[in-house]
Amino acid sequence: MNRRSLKQRLLRTRIALKQTLTRILDINKKRKALHDLVELQEHSDKLDDELKVLNQLAFNQANLVKRYEKELAVIEA
Repeated sequence: MNRRSLKQRLLRTRIALKQTLTRILDINKKRKALHDLVELQEHSDKLDDELKVLNQLAFNQANLVKRYEKELAVIEA
């Protein structure tokens, strides 16, 4: 993989990771707001499921960022 395409992939992955983290933070805010609602359990289960998926996605994206950074360091060295 050449340097330019690697940098593009790194940038796209960083952007996607930032968006995923923003969505995770939004879900956490919603969970705090739902604390007072009667339908807490129903909404909380949905948010928990979505949070699990987003956490795994963020983990995978963070690993990709690390891998791309390492490959880029090797290419530039």
